[in-house]
Amino acid sequence: MNKKFKVALISNTSTFFNSFTLKHIEALSKKYKLFVCCNDPYNLKKIIPENVSLINLNFKRNISFFDDVISFFLTLFFFIKERPNLSISFTPKVGLIVAFASFITKTPIRIHWFTGQIWANKKGVLRKFLKTIDKIIFLISHNVLIDSISQRKFLIKEKVISKKKSIVFHKGSVGGVNINKFKFNKKKRNFLRKKYLISQNTFVFLYLGRINKDKGIKDLLKAFEKISCGHDTILIMVGSSEDDKLLNEIKYQKKILYFDYTSKPEYWFSLADILCLPSYREGFGNVIIEAAACGIPSLCSNIYGLQDAIDKKKTGFFHKAGNSNDIQRKMLYILKNKKLTKRYGLFAKKRVLKDFEQSILTRNLLQFINSYTV
Repeated sequence: MNKKFKVALISNTSTFFNSFTLKHIEALSKKYKLFVCCNDPYNLKKIIPENVSLINLNFKRNISFFDDVISFFLTLFFFIKERPNLSISFTPKVGLIVAFASFITKTPIRIHWFTGQIWANKKGVLRKFLKTIDKIIFLISHNVLIDSISQRKFLIKEKVISKKKSIVFHKGSVGGVNINKFKFNKKKRNFLRKKYLISQNTFVFLYLGRINKDKGIKDLLKAFEKISCGHDTILIMVGSSEDDKLLNEIKYQKKILYFDYTSKPEYWFSLADILCLPSYREGFGNVIIEAAACGIPSLCSNIYGLQDAIDKKKTGFFHKAGNSNDIQRKMLYILKNKKLTKRYGLFAKKRVLKDFEQSILTRNLLQFINSYTV
């Protein structure tokens, strides 16, 4: 135990920590003086150890010059006051703010964790600008962590990071999967199907995530509309909307059920037969391994990040990104090969237990931080 060694974990919202790092926080708090910094941090008070210091840095999700300047000075003040020995930042904007604040205050160990690139599917000046931000974060950091092997290769190819200063823990992801939470629940499956008048024989495609264009929602809607007629199937979509126009398209589609944000994704995985993730960009795709822990395979875009979450022709299916016709073909294939799909789900669960159980990632993170304290 080294309570004199101070570690700061910094992200935009408490939701991020709640979703990905609770196991990390628990383990780190036993060894070090730990700070968890974000917007609305007190939402974490009842679910993390009492000795963890919660710091509100007032981060906003979207870019806002005024709010971001305030967040920078709050972050700078935190580094001046608390003098952490090691900081780990998450998400691009927070990463940039933390990079400058920690550099100015000469924080001994500066780490950033890449979890996907906003600029991956952008073009022109915006792509160059956002890419430059990631390059600056890398240059200021002593080391960077990446949540997937294919993402690391992409960043090296794009000359954003180097091999020498970058690490992926085990097989990837930030926090792995809590297998005590994410497991198949037959009672919930039966209850939800009965509640929403879904036959036990009806094949359920599930999308679970934010509702926005970058998630490939339009492609999924177009593909499902073409295959839904003549097949006993429905599409369930669960997630908070960031696009009202897109949400209206979903609500007016036949054989589609929409539900807002859920704190119990494992229940929806138990209800479904396969998860769909038609994203244009993803750092890793944690939702895929969460579904896999419940014995549910996935159909997703063949892009970096997601390529690590699925073992091709063993735990799920790939389709071409942005191609509704290919999604349609794969959906039809899945409907005609339900036994194969179920077998992929069993393989997916075994793979999660072997490679993505959260204690594996926590152990790797502890070893990484310990290497700086020796």
